[in-house]
Amino acid sequence: MTFGSFPNTHDLISLVYDSLFWSQASSDPEPWLAESAEPNDDFTEWTVTLRDDVLWHDGEPFTAADVAFSFEYYDEQRASSGRYAHHVFDNPAFTESEIIDDTTVVLRFAEPAPQFRIMPGADLPIIPEHIWEGVTDPSTATTDLPVGTGPFRVVEMVSDESYRLEANDDHFKGEPTVDVLDLVVIADPAAAFTALDTGDVDFVARSVPPELLDQFASGDEIQIIEGTKLESTQLYFNARLAPLDAPVLRKAISMAIDNEALVETVLLGEALPGADGFVNPDSPWARPDRSHDFDPEAAAADLESAGYVDNDGDGVREGPDGNPLEFNVLVSSFAPLDLRAMQLVSEQVAEIGVTLIPEPLDPAALRSARNPPEGGGIPTYEAYVATLETHAHVDPDSLYYFFHSPGDRGFGGSITGFTNPEFDAIAEEAAVADVDDRLDLFVEMQGIIDEEAPVVVFWYPDANFAFRPEAYSGWVADVGHGVFHKRSFLPEYVEAAAAQPDEGTGDGEGTETAAGTDDGSSSSTGVVMAVIVLVALIGAGVLFARRRQVAAGAGYDDEE
Repeated sequence: MTFGSFPNTHDLISLVYDSLFWSQASSDPEPWLAESAEPNDDFTEWTVTLRDDVLWHDGEPFTAADVAFSFEYYDEQRASSGRYAHHVFDNPAFTESEIIDDTTVVLRFAEPAPQFRIMPGADLPIIPEHIWEGVTDPSTATTDLPVGTGPFRVVEMVSDESYRLEANDDHFKGEPTVDVLDLVVIADPAAAFTALDTGDVDFVARSVPPELLDQFASGDEIQIIEGTKLESTQLYFNARLAPLDAPVLRKAISMAIDNEALVETVLLGEALPGADGFVNPDSPWARPDRSHDFDPEAAAADLESAGYVDNDGDGVREGPDGNPLEFNVLVSSFAPLDLRAMQLVSEQVAEIGVTLIPEPLDPAALRSARNPPEGGGIPTYEAYVATLETHAHVDPDSLYYFFHSPGDRGFGGSITGFTNPEFDAIAEEAAVADVDDRLDLFVEMQGIIDEEAPVVVFWYPDANFAFRPEAYSGWVADVGHGVFHKRSFLPEYVEAAAAQPDEGTGDGEGTETAAGTDDGSSSSTGVVMAVIVLVALIGAGVLFARRRQVAAGAGYDDEE
């Protein structure tokens, strides 16, 4: 879904639109637009009971017809619905809806959807039927102001330049603690932190670069709050291409990479080293015994035993076909930390006789290079580095989507071309398993990814957000969302977090605040405005500010 020209960043969209539950980062999400959702015996049908006190921003009542329409519209508009639609037409595969009354709707699926409350329930933005029913091509809806039920409504926007959001005082969770959010698009994320430093903005929702942390934490005018974003940065191999289709080669490269050294050198220690198995350790679906096999000597021995030897003595091994183990790795030219990491990885992997050559590309060119050719066939890239955000790590079907062999559903092996029959069988079982039983299957799947290494996670970065407390201090750390999200502006959560500042649940159920509301700055007393700066670069994230003054930044979902 393009939402017209509104920026397609989940936490930003969720300020304007609501979902049935919140949040996707929890295995037991909180009822939101929905009061409850109950399945039939085989989870192919869910009866959703809705709140009766919700209004759209234009004053029209929210009803079951809007929920039914949203699922039908996302299903029909697959090509233009972005990452949201695949949880409607793909997994679970929505088939039909039945409106029982204004507050009750039945949603039916082609196969069991035990994860419904999480995906799509806690992810899919519900849209108004009376606005979208006449829009046959969402990509053309670029001038109309978005209309949602969320805590903020859009009152002005110049696409890719600026957006003004005003508080929705009729929101069912109470009047927001900020009256106005001004979003201004800028081109350089570094400029946002300069603006924060000079006092031109008050909050940057993008995580502070490691080299600036000490600077911002050393004074009283700017403070730091930690918030978990469930991000990861990783190296993907194209497992369709020989010799990278060989698990022994991919695993050897993985074992030659020192993730702890990457974290200390590139991120100055502000991250968890990557774990074999892919899933972020703070995700409810992560296996408990996370680790990374760093053993370059064993890696070299494995390559030797598999017939990858240095026949000509130039320091680079050749495969059984005589070709040297030399591979280009695509890296975004807008991601300097990723490029620096790949430079270090190249040095590490050279120790076992493998050459990895970083190749910087602008984001558009990188995405194009990862896709199959227009005339068909397989992508020809050899490897690339990408950053993923929350959705990829909390989606209970994420491993299916990323690593299941290409088939009738999921984009699966189209990401890396990875294929493993044992993995496929477990993934298919997990897709229809009860949520409570799914973790054990996820652990098995992560074990196979560990062994065959279609991906190597470099790190899971810490999320540190800088703000000016005299402007606003009600930031609520919510696992998977950092601090720029709707709960940071809703009094129920701001007050609860302030009362328990050190108690995070670790399951996405919200958590801690930067400061209390005792000074009035984070309450609704007076007019509180926020200037929000949006970074207009793919991979640079979204920066936000408030007009009394806040700047913020959020990231992006590269794959999901």
